[in-house]
Amino acid sequence: MRARATATIVALSAVLAGGCARTGADSGGAVPGPVRSGPAAEVHERWESCDAAAPARTDEWYDNAQDALTLPRLDGTFQPVAALICRNGIRERPGGGTEMTAEEARADDLSALLPTLLLPDEAATAHVCTADLPGVPWLALIDRDGRWVRPGIPIDSCSKPRTEFRQAYEKLVTVTVKSRVLRQVESDEAATAGCSQSYGDMTWAGGGVENVRESTLAPLPASTSARRCVYDVPVGERGGGKPAGEFRDGGPLSAADWTAIRTEIEAAAPGSAVCRTPATGFAVLHLEPGGTVNIEADGCRRILAETGSGPGVYLESSERLTELVFK
Repeated sequence: MRARATATIVALSAVLAGGCARTGADSGGAVPGPVRSGPAAEVHERWESCDAAAPARTDEWYDNAQDALTLPRLDGTFQPVAALICRNGIRERPGGGTEMTAEEARADDLSALLPTLLLPDEAATAHVCTADLPGVPWLALIDRDGRWVRPGIPIDSCSKPRTEFRQAYEKLVTVTVKSRVLRQVESDEAATAGCSQSYGDMTWAGGGVENVRESTLAPLPASTSARRCVYDVPVGERGGGKPAGEFRDGGPLSAADWTAIRTEIEAAAPGSAVCRTPATGFAVLHLEPGGTVNIEADGCRRILAETGSGPGVYLESSERLTELVFK
């Protein structure tokens, strides 16, 4: 299976806010860049695997990939014939769900990449730099004898990977040679239902003493394509600022089910956004062409209907609505 290394950049491009901002213009001079940890890249005798070479981690290889910005640089004496990349990927399962994988990929054409690894580090700038830090791949080079090095990545004047390297890496054609599952991203059941694996409890997160919303419910469509997604809120998430639920069940609502649910929602009395008892679960009704209705399974049993262009409306749920939605 061939894929552009671009997927790796996407997977690991977490923004480290403030991680490389320079304020030399404000402080009167250039801020020194990262210090290389040695004069030349260390040569290892034989490549075994990403699991053996990459530092042990519980989830992803990319946690410390930025250390390549401080590793020793290539000095031109090591003659690589291929690149090995330890990366994460997202793949679809036969049942429709997705999972995160740990992959070992190989690239044999280094004609564009290798010259960029020999570029010098740029001098630090005295001007202000942006705070983003582009993703840095976990990259190793291997020679004909199976020896390998992990080269330092050349940096620009803002201590970010040089543009020439990033462009060459993005065009690198790789072959995945090994892969193993790290964790589930989306279950087969959630994918089949058309629901997200996790979803924020907007009814709880949106409520508060200062949160004043209109009490008039916008008309709900009598005929619509509605989808029900039910989530359980883990104990550790309940009552937090932005709790999230994990998918339990769901799927499209029949016309009869939507009619019964709509009738209960439209008959609901105005409710308060303020609540001190977090719910153990909630449901989200996704309406087409737009709008959502969030319903708490217990707790304060509130409804948050966001179906119009204005603010959402809090209503009081009923036992009958709970039966219809959480059956």
